[in-house]
Amino acid sequence: MTQLTDNIWIGDSSVSWRDVRAYKIDGVLNVAQDLRGVMGWPDIEYMQVGLIDGPGNPAASYCAAVLALSVMIGRHKRTLVCCHTGSRSMAVAMMYLNIAASHSWDGLLALLRERVDADLPVPHVAHMDAFNNMDWRMLASIQPL
Repeated sequence: MTQLTDNIWIGDSSVSWRDVRAYKIDGVLNVAQDLRGVMGWPDIEYMQVGLIDGPGNPAASYCAAVLALSVMIGRHKRTLVCCHTGSRSMAVAMMYLNIAASHSWDGLLALLRERVDADLPVPHVAHMDAFNNMDWRMLASIQPL
């Protein structure tokens, strides 16, 4: 697991209930269509917005994932965004963080790399394309914490 901000962590399918408890995560957003291992953990609110790791995700699915992350952050002190490899998790977190300060994909990725003392997953180029083609103004009422 990698901490991106005070309240956002990203992870992959290797994340365990023990990891989540150790970091005091109290909300999990699963952004993989078929990852079931993170469901049903005690005392953890769970949400899922399934994305494909590659091309084929409608813009509405990305919006749903960003809105779900906003809800989870509003309800929980620490939220984990997870998928199989961390690619979708990273992309959704970047989309969410972009709402607060409009950055380019590369600019936001560079900012996160400066802040985070860990190797960050590299999102699929399809997620970068979605990031660059999204009309972020429609989600402007979301205020990242």
